Amino acid sequence: MEPFDRDARRRARDRAARLLGDRDDILRHVAGELAERARLLGPVPDGPALRIGLMVPPPQGVICADPGFDLARRHGGVQCDEDRLPFADAAFAHIVGLMTLHGVNDLPGALILCRRALKPGGRFQAAFPAGLSLGGVRQAFLAADMQSGRGVPVRLGPAVDPAEAAGLLQRAGFVDPVAEVETLRLRFASLAALARDVRAHGDSGWLAARARGLTTPRRWMLAERAFAEGADPDGRIGVDLQILYLSARAP
Repeated sequence: MEPFDRDARRRARDRAARLLGDRDDILRHVAGELAERARLLGPVPDGPALRIGLMVPPPQGVICADPGFDLARRHGGVQCDEDRLPFADAAFAHIVGLMTLHGVNDLPGALILCRRALKPGGRFQAAFPAGLSLGGVRQAFLAADMQSGRGVPVRLGPAVDPAEAAGLLQRAGFVDPVAEVETLRLRFASLAALARDVRAHGDSGWLAARARGLTTPRRWMLAERAFAEGADPDGRIGVDLQILYLSARAP
């Protein structure tokens, strides 16, 4: 059984493209980090570049792809899942995955396809949430579920352990693998505000094992209360988002 519902993920990304608005600070920050890291890593072979992930527009002239139908269509790109890339071997000199690989069902398979799609010496880069991101949210829902006395439903999917990321790149056939983690401290007025932000980024509602009618008003109230226990003096609650940056070359 796949951990993520592919159809629900496509719908969530297309819906998010209409909701994101001025909430794109994290995406633009990560895109800028990837571009700066590419500059520091030096030149790549001659050839086209591929951007996977279109919640922020790709650079001009870059071939693009996204799991969302509307997002791909808007930017003249290809709609596809990362573990089902339709591109030929050795088609690209540079592939960048922007904040999507945390939602792919077969991450090792996606990495292998990216490596195969690169020219010899071509570079792969990606960035996506991983590790212990949003730990305060997990704890708040766990506390609410325990207090409700009706069991603990599955709410969050598997996350990549940053300590294993370089090994994943090596097993996919890449060389010179590098995995780095940046922790961003985000602050919200409430759990509801955080949930709206997550939805606007297309990162909710596509866990395959999710239960329908998952959060009752009582459970949500309990989760809000538990989440607010970690509030700063100004009333806002801080949560950590871990961004995993990957880079490697095709041999």
